[in-house]
Amino acid sequence: MATTAETLAPVPAHVPPGLVHDFDFLAPSVPGDLYQWWDRVHEAPPIFWTQRHGGHWVTTRHADIAHVLETYDTFSSQQMTVPRGTHSFPSPPIMYDPPLHTDFRKLLAPFFTPKSIGNLELKARALSVALIEGFAATGECEFVSQFALAMPIGIFLSLVDLPDTDRLELLGCAEKMVRGHTPEEQTEGFMQAYAYLGRVFAARRENPGDDILSSIMQGTVEDGRPLTEMELLGMGALLLAGGLDTVAGMMGFIMIHLAEHDDQRRQLAAQQELIPMAVEELMRRFQIANVARLVVRDTELGGVAMKAGDMVLTPTSMAGIDPERYPDSMTVDFARADKRSLVFGKGAHQCIGAFLARTELRVFLAEWLGRIPEFRIAPGQRPVTVPGRANAVHSLPLVWDIAR
Repeated sequence: MATTAETLAPVPAHVPPGLVHDFDFLAPSVPGDLYQWWDRVHEAPPIFWTQRHGGHWVTTRHADIAHVLETYDTFSSQQMTVPRGTHSFPSPPIMYDPPLHTDFRKLLAPFFTPKSIGNLELKARALSVALIEGFAATGECEFVSQFALAMPIGIFLSLVDLPDTDRLELLGCAEKMVRGHTPEEQTEGFMQAYAYLGRVFAARRENPGDDILSSIMQGTVEDGRPLTEMELLGMGALLLAGGLDTVAGMMGFIMIHLAEHDDQRRQLAAQQELIPMAVEELMRRFQIANVARLVVRDTELGGVAMKAGDMVLTPTSMAGIDPERYPDSMTVDFARADKRSLVFGKGAHQCIGAFLARTELRVFLAEWLGRIPEFRIAPGQRPVTVPGRANAVHSLPLVWDIAR
């Protein structure tokens, strides 16, 4: 699966030659369907070593990926990206392990309960309707830019009590942080976000509100110390990037699937009560996060010896389509008995925004299918999808017939 001409790292002495497999999860493009590309990696050993990006392990099976994600005392979140050290910005709580992780998580938890998210659901519905009605009569849209990125950023603005007029500025920051093509572009995104958030925190110190930024600014960790300025900026940037990336990516892959599967699209449009179970199955099938963990002590996983200092990639993209875990794993089946997945992680680091993400996806599908039940990919065009730390849909041109 060679994809680039980068210099390959030497194979460490503890890695058996039979477990070395050439694989690049940061490939700039892949041929054909992205998830079929991921599925073909299952042909490699269940755990293998690639010399790409400084050298790292790749886990390919649901059970091993779940074990790594939940065993933080062996597989630490202090390094979550490959190559190691490419993310040098503080991102609490996700880059801390318990007990400090738990302290930071408690600051966010009150804002992500079902009760708290009730008001955000109303906002998500109103925003979805406004966006859809803005282009429904034209018979076409570029789904990613006109909806998938616009809706989640609007929810973030509500969560942090910021004006909608700042949406484009923050969207630009988030895009660079999450999908920057180079470390320099990602750094630029973080610095722009920090500059913006620094101004916001300064204003909230003078006039705090009941929003999430005011709350974490007044919160404490580690037996009572206030957060440092960099910790505040890191949490704010994480809320921005995390809230945008997961939901926007998932929306894109869901819409590709529904555009190509008329029967399931029409079923959901006609029976909207099926949307919650459909969302769970679609999330299972199109998981997007491909994060890493740092081995902090010598260990063994699936009979493979790993050394402290090794990096381990845990692509949930592969966990969701592991045939050892899900029968007929590549098929979307709304009636599948077991739709449980690792889409939001597992263990102490499980995504705190899972309920909000589910809410946004349910609302989006209901409002879209209620207004545009028939749509297709524009003739002569194709979606642009890429792997990476988070699988992404860069472009999705959709068309539909309009009443004359």
